[in-house]
Amino acid sequence: MKKNRLIFYAVFGAFHLFLVVFTIFIESNKNDFSFLTQMLKWMSVMKYGAFLGLVLLIADLVWALKINRDEKKEKAVLAQENNTLKAKLFDLQEAAKQASRPSNPNIKSS
Repeated sequence: MKKNRLIFYAVFGAFHLFLVVFTIFIESNKNDFSFLTQMLKWMSVMKYGAFLGLVLLIADLVWALKINRDEKKEKAVLAQENNTLKAKLFDLQEAAKQASRPSNPNIKSS
């Protein structure tokens, strides 16, 4: 995996780790009504956090599709090169067969 991809997954993982810690913290304070009302003041920040998670997910999907497309193109190029090399090898083998046959005009081939 490339370094850029590893950095992206580190950020993505840190985001999800923060979500887990945050939900555990909220759940531990669920009986404190004043804490929950204070959390309502931070709801807009939470929306931006959810939007960030969605952007990270979409970026990962786009990146994965791009890598998949590039790998398919590379595979097609390698298959074409393989077929070209097979054709060249076949031509060389045929030329070697022709060179190894004696060219005696008295012998008729049937």
